[in-house]
Amino acid sequence: MSRKQWLVIVLLGLADCIILGGLVAGMILTPRLIRPGTPRDVYETTTPTLPPTWTPTSSPTTAPSPTPRPTATRIPTRTPVPITVLPTNTPTPSATPTPQLVQVTNGTFDTIHDYSIPGWEYTAFQNWNPGDEFVPEVSYYIPHFKAADDVRRFITGNTLQIEPGHQYLRFNVIVYQTITVSPDAQVRFTIQARGFSMSGGIRVRAGIDPRGRAACDGGRWSATQVIDQSMDIITLRPPDVTVGADGRVTVCFFAEPEYSASSMAAYFDNAELLVVSQP
Repeated sequence: MSRKQWLVIVLLGLADCIILGGLVAGMILTPRLIRPGTPRDVYETTTPTLPPTWTPTSSPTTAPSPTPRPTATRIPTRTPVPITVLPTNTPTPSATPTPQLVQVTNGTFDTIHDYSIPGWEYTAFQNWNPGDEFVPEVSYYIPHFKAADDVRRFITGNTLQIEPGHQYLRFNVIVYQTITVSPDAQVRFTIQARGFSMSGGIRVRAGIDPRGRAACDGGRWSATQVIDQSMDIITLRPPDVTVGADGRVTVCFFAEPEYSASSMAAYFDNAELLVVSQP
């Protein structure tokens, strides 16, 4: 290298040393140059942090004791003033009249004859006599009366059995009895019945005549029922009637087979007449 170049290098090195030395001196002398009392905002803008002050913790406040609720004062119960209830007159209920049984002669058919029933009368349709031409469906003859002999047909003890007077002949019969009862009394008639027929059934019904006429001619009748051996005991009852001024009432029962058959019969028992009310 030339001499000039070395000189330049030496000068640059001295300049660097001077600069570095100035920087070091400035760093050392700068704190000393700052005098107390210099306004703080000249050198810094931040607000110094104040040291925390100790705040004593307050003692926990004791919760106030609840004020006891006042005891409720019981309101005295009022003594009810007794109310005097005046008795009312209870109407006496009208007594229900008890039906009174009127004696029916031989109503249980304890006595029976072949062609008559003691205490009873009968009327029967007849268009055939022995020796006449026999037409089963239209030939009628007086019936035969007897006590039932088959326990399967009994109603109560002795039972009336009405059957054809001749085999295959039909019968049409009304059996009746007239009884004395107080005028204007209301009466009721009932009778029990059963039936048997090898063909068809037996037509039966019961009647009552408040004027006491024979065979209940013009009287009141129950509905006709057709019965046979497949049915149990039935009770026949015509409408109640008021006895006429003569004080006589007639009770009746009727029987007729629907068809001619080798064996057929009607059964009756327990005929009763009741007075249900008096005038």
